Amino acid sequence: MCGRLVSSHLQRRRTAVVQDSKPIPQAAGALFSPRTWTAREPETADHAGEPTFSVRLMAPFLRALQHGHLSMNDAERIIPRDLEARIPVRTALELLELAVVRTGDPALGLRAALEVEAGDFELFEYAAVSSRTLGDSIPIIQRYLRLLNDVLEIELERRAGRAILRFSSRVPLTRAASDFQLAAFYQGFARCVFSKTDCRCEVWRTHERPADPSFYQRAFDGAELRFSMPYDAIVTEEQLLERDFGDTDFKLHALLCRIAEERLAELPLAQPLTQRVRATIVAELRGGNPSVEWVAQRLHVSRRTLARKLGLEGTCFKAILDDLRRGLARRYLALDGLGVSEVAALLGFSDAAAFHRAFRRWWNLSPSEYRRAQRSARPASPSNKPLA
Repeated sequence: MCGRLVSSHLQRRRTAVVQDSKPIPQAAGALFSPRTWTAREPETADHAGEPTFSVRLMAPFLRALQHGHLSMNDAERIIPRDLEARIPVRTALELLELAVVRTGDPALGLRAALEVEAGDFELFEYAAVSSRTLGDSIPIIQRYLRLLNDVLEIELERRAGRAILRFSSRVPLTRAASDFQLAAFYQGFARCVFSKTDCRCEVWRTHERPADPSFYQRAFDGAELRFSMPYDAIVTEEQLLERDFGDTDFKLHALLCRIAEERLAELPLAQPLTQRVRATIVAELRGGNPSVEWVAQRLHVSRRTLARKLGLEGTCFKAILDDLRRGLARRYLALDGLGVSEVAALLGFSDAAAFHRAFRRWWNLSPSEYRRAQRSARPASPSNKPLA
């Protein structure tokens, strides 16, 4: 049954960690304080529609940091009591970068992955490992991945007798973060399958081979490491997808999936990127002309990634900005007490002349002509206040 599989896996992982634990290198004078980690409380999942991580992903990092940086008591104080809490991805990545700097350990993500224990990822993990086969578990993983991570995407490609599990992120990740997400998957789930077979397994990384690959060899024990690849992936023989996990309890699996569906429904959806870009632009309009570079920086993506992902949603930055200004311009011009130059400033134009040119392009009228036409059609002026 799933319970026996998880229990035996947990015992193996605890034994391996005890046998192979080593202190994390410590930067001179840079000790961790619980204040570093508790200065910002985990934020709720609906925080401005930002993508979030489950705080469950913190546990392996805190175990790794206990080797020379955090006491067990400190670690228990840091982990929120509510394990269903979420933390914005941007905050988690900032904390991880701080941890790497303070420890002086670029392999922190791999070390944390070595600390992953069975049950760390709770419902998501149990629903996956209670599937009949590895192939059956992949759609479960893809379906319920948001229970842990809003930005990770896993795709399965079958090619020439090989199964390629491709890992990508909707936001740029640091080396430590991408190390962890791939190695944690390998350690916490895939490795228990690969270790029982004679199937060949490869792990692909996009970065160059490090001068010292020993930690990669530990984190991906049993796999052939390949660096400078086109994407991050775990690659094995396609036949492994049909390998039976054994002791499958179909009723338990169905129950776990029903509970996972309920949990998934409770999670607020991260806003589509188009909506997040619009909200970011609105917040900046009064302060000037928001550039695509500024918006990309605020959303923690590169300009190229922003353009590509907006393209997938059928739009572009210029179109979003233009559409937003066009709609707000009509609303502002319908308000009493706002001059044309004030409307231009609210919309982030450099001067009234630039606003005049844009408005005539939109409506084939000047702002003043449009305002007169609206007032003659609607004598009662609205009392709404500006949105931006």
